[in-house]
Amino acid sequence: MILKGIEKLINDVLVMDPDLQRDISTMAGKVMAIEFSGPDLSVYILPGVGKLELQTDYAGETDVRIKGTPLALLKMAQQKGKQPATFTGDVVISGDLALGQHLQQMITRLELDWEELLSHKLGDVAAHQIGNGVRSFNRWARESQQNIEQTLAEYLRIEARLTPSHYEIDSFMNAVEDLRSDVDRLEQRINRLAGR
Repeated sequence: MILKGIEKLINDVLVMDPDLQRDISTMAGKVMAIEFSGPDLSVYILPGVGKLELQTDYAGETDVRIKGTPLALLKMAQQKGKQPATFTGDVVISGDLALGQHLQQMITRLELDWEELLSHKLGDVAAHQIGNGVRSFNRWARESQQNIEQTLAEYLRIEARLTPSHYEIDSFMNAVEDLRSDVDRLEQRINRLAGR
C-alpha cells in the first residue's frame, strides 16, 4: 500500500513537471530494479508514457539494477552534483549504466513531499510531527559532524601536536623567506668576491 501511495505521489508530481514526464517517456518499456541491501527489498520501476509504475515483484529481465543500503541510496537520490554516487562504491549499478545514471538524475530533480504522503496514511498532525523530528535530527547530525570535525582538528593541533597552528605556519614561512633573502645576498657577495 505504501508503494502504491509513493507511485501515486510521483505520478502527481510528474503531471506538474512536463520535463520529467518527457524523461520518463523516453524510458518507456525499460525495467529498473532498486535493491535495498539490509532489509533485502527490491522495488521495480516500470516507466510508461508520462508516468511510472512501482512493483515489489517482477518476473522478467531488468535493464538496470541499482543496489545499496537504504542510506547510500538516499544519499544518491539527494546528490545534486554531476558525479554519480556509484563512483563512491556505496551504490552499485549493473546493466545499462547510462540508464541507471539517467534514473539517478531524474530522482534528484524529483521534488517529493514526504510529509504529504505520510499525512494521507497517518494524518496531518502526525506527519507534521514526524517531519519536524526528521528536520531536527538532520540539524543535530550536521551540528554534531561540525563539532566532531572541530574537536578533532583542535586535538590534532593542540594535544597531539600533529598539525601546526596558523602562527607556527606563518612563523615558518617568514623564516623561509628570511633564509631565501640571506642566500640571495650571500650569492651576490660570493659573485662580487669572485669578480663576476
